[in-house]
Amino acid sequence: MNNDYQLANKARKELKLQKMRRDILFSEGAQALDMILEAPSPATLIQSFPDQDLYYLMHKIGVHDFIPVLALAASSQWEYILDVEVWDDDRLNTHMMTQVFSLLFKADPQRLLRWAINEKPEFVEYYLSQKMHVFIREHDELPPEDFDDYITLDDKFYFRFPDQQSGPEEDPEGELFPQNTLRENGLPDDAPELIEQMLKKLAEMDLSVLHGLFLETLSILPAEAEEEQFRQKNIRLAEKGFLPAHEAIGIYQPIAGKNLRPRPAVATSETQVLDPDIPMPPMFFAQFLKGDNLFVKTLEQIIAQGGILDLDSELAALINKVISADRIKIRNLESIEKPLEKTMSTLSLGLEVLMDGSKSRVETAVDLIKKYFLEDIFRTGSREGARLQATARKWYETSFIGTKNLPLSFLGESYLGIIGGLMVQRPMFFANYADKVLYRNFAGLSDIRSTRRQLDEIISLDDFLNRLDVDIATFTFGVLTYKSMILTLWVRDRLGLNRSKALSLAPIEISEFKDFFSQLFNPDGTIGDTQAKDLGLWAAQASGMHEADLPTALQGILYRLLQELESEYGHVRTQDLDPRFMPMFLLTGQD
Repeated sequence: MNNDYQLANKARKELKLQKMRRDILFSEGAQALDMILEAPSPATLIQSFPDQDLYYLMHKIGVHDFIPVLALAASSQWEYILDVEVWDDDRLNTHMMTQVFSLLFKADPQRLLRWAINEKPEFVEYYLSQKMHVFIREHDELPPEDFDDYITLDDKFYFRFPDQQSGPEEDPEGELFPQNTLRENGLPDDAPELIEQMLKKLAEMDLSVLHGLFLETLSILPAEAEEEQFRQKNIRLAEKGFLPAHEAIGIYQPIAGKNLRPRPAVATSETQVLDPDIPMPPMFFAQFLKGDNLFVKTLEQIIAQGGILDLDSELAALINKVISADRIKIRNLESIEKPLEKTMSTLSLGLEVLMDGSKSRVETAVDLIKKYFLEDIFRTGSREGARLQATARKWYETSFIGTKNLPLSFLGESYLGIIGGLMVQRPMFFANYADKVLYRNFAGLSDIRSTRRQLDEIISLDDFLNRLDVDIATFTFGVLTYKSMILTLWVRDRLGLNRSKALSLAPIEISEFKDFFSQLFNPDGTIGDTQAKDLGLWAAQASGMHEADLPTALQGILYRLLQELESEYGHVRTQDLDPRFMPMFLLTGQD
């Protein structure tokens, strides 16, 4: 009975801490810092934060202002900061190691040295081996003449720092790190100064430990040490849901709805017995779970019904896999919103796919989340974009623009945006700034259907162009797009300029083009039915098809092409035509 009382008391304390953590995470930076430091037991509160939440707070508040909090943080929380900050894929970034060590040294120098020497000796030795040279002088040796730049604390072990690069360190892809938050907050980028301070402090604490550190630094094999540290880092992060990128990528593996794993019997959060010994899932992303998408509405409904046991942990693990697979570092608001938006959008899409046309959207979606795991729903949604991507890539292998070595810009702005979104590693929806962004993640079946319709149009257009016997080598002047190609070939044919079997793209003299232009438009600036039908007739003849057999998608493209002509040139007088401002035709010459 006493144990039950103690457990209930711990649970009440944890719930109180949980509320405090949530309030802090949802507060502005300065206010959040005040709430932490003014708490009744700041150390207990700080060490109760999940590692991800504390790391997010560090960048929200500012790393320099966060030093008092780090002084009270647990060593495991320090280790998490090192794990996510100092690695560039599988290589240690010694510049970032300097930044983080400097931050922790300011927080608590003695504790940092004790922890690093006892718990992470190879990590520190690797860093020192990359930043300094150590020389041991025997008792009967005189100091060499070139020892002016060496430093010693005991006249036995000497160390010096090789010449430092004057510029900022570069990453493997050649991009600089000026955007890094640690540097932006004014922390020193001076490894020699930091290392000298650390070694002097260690000598004050225990000179024999310093001697041991020097000896081990001299004997370390950097490549092996780095590999072992990378292995241990991956294990630690995997426990928090951050799988290595090559494993986390499985989150994008498509899965059909019929292959989904059924979730075990769902228990509500109200029936959950809080165990204070089980780590709590991170909560920092909860403040960004908002919007008008289906998943957010469904989540609100689930919470209103009492919640689902461990759904927060499941969602956090899913978001962490997306972060790992996309190699994102959570340092600011933008880096948080990116994986969150992708997760919510793809879950919404997956729910719509599984709903199969159900009218009661939110209620059906609630039942689906109770029935299936979030990861499987995510993969169901991801499958739709992957199928479009596969179709686009298969088409491109034998496409007209591919075989003719034409750039994708040949497709024009709209179609280029569609194909561009499907050709990237993770397929995206071409929003064309309708949602204030050029690209965003697929968020529903309407996005999939819209993209599929336009992809079908592109494939139909490409099939039509493949049927034309066009001599690309004859293109010498102007801007070549499918619009200028089709319209120029049509005009050349109607003016009798195609004198060979192969269709030529040689530019049309403006004086000849004016005759055609004057007959193209009605007096009110519209294109008449006769001219519209003539374009369709030419398309059928040039491609070897019957006019009635022209695909509907191609007919729509030709119709919009004429509409664009009306909009651009319908009210332009024939005598004012200028080839320089008519990119929809290949024209040359001056009148």
